[in-house]
Amino acid sequence: MALITIATLILIGFLWAISSALLLVFAAFLVAVALDGLGRLLQRLLPISRHLAVIVTSAALAIGLGAAFALGSMNVVAQAPQLQKQVSQSIDQISAQFKSYQVAQNLLDEAGGDATQSGSSANKLSTQLTHELSDAASLTVTTLTDFFLIVIIGLYLALDPRLYQKGLVRLFPPDQRQRVADIGNEATNAVRRWLTGRFVSMTVVGVVSAIGLAVIGIPFALLLGLIAGLLTFVPYLGAIVSAVPALLVAGLHGYNALIYVAVLYLSLHIVEGYVLAPLIQKRAVSIAPGFLLIAQTLGGAIAGLLGIALATPIALVIAVIVQLAYVRDVIGEEPHLPGAEG
Repeated sequence: MALITIATLILIGFLWAISSALLLVFAAFLVAVALDGLGRLLQRLLPISRHLAVIVTSAALAIGLGAAFALGSMNVVAQAPQLQKQVSQSIDQISAQFKSYQVAQNLLDEAGGDATQSGSSANKLSTQLTHELSDAASLTVTTLTDFFLIVIIGLYLALDPRLYQKGLVRLFPPDQRQRVADIGNEATNAVRRWLTGRFVSMTVVGVVSAIGLAVIGIPFALLLGLIAGLLTFVPYLGAIVSAVPALLVAGLHGYNALIYVAVLYLSLHIVEGYVLAPLIQKRAVSIAPGFLLIAQTLGGAIAGLLGIALATPIALVIAVIVQLAYVRDVIGEEPHLPGAEG
């Protein structure tokens, strides 16, 4: 008993140590499921092989996302002088408001000090700024590296999923392999249905956001719409985060634009959360909101933003495993899989 306890603790510690790598592998699994689903859809339209279908869909996605970001970046560059002027005016207004308060003025006077102290403060500020820029550059390189690994591993998994599935199933005793394969297939199908539902929601939110922002007259409408669509991948929390950049840009154009954008995003995400998503989930999968928020909280505490983004599909896979491996096979009761009616 003691050896089993020690072995369990060692296994838990090992899994905790490699949790970041496991999340990257799971993200690659999601990419593979998405590419596999799109490849199957393309095969229904064209008489091509499975490998070619996956490659074509992967290339189409890369070109589409690249073109969207390129157009958005060109929009940012074209309107950069105007945005810089608006930002400078906003900073001047904020500074003027702060200086109007006596407390703020006193704090500024105390912070000023003599020339020596000012020079020391400037040096500290310069050092801190350099440190922050270095950290930002390091984070960017790490993020791009992780993204590249996720895409490459996902592509390999999508090209020949049976090879990797057989390798995983062979880790279990022979009499359990079919059971494990069935659970894996059901979990994969559930994730595929969930991804299909999220893709529809992401597309609707992204397109409507871009059109609405363009009608209001907010710059970078295409880029902001693309960001809103991508962040919709994360239920609930993604809707809140996606509104932040649009509200910041709208704030530079006055209170009316800010109000219009706030109403646009609030209305859009209410429709997506309470009308569109439930309709989609009836044909895909659904997870209780409370359970989902708990999963996102735990994912954020364990792995930050990546944990939050992957919390929903991980919770979905865990729910399928518990229902099939425990409720059905151990307890002997009828399992209630995510998305099943009743």
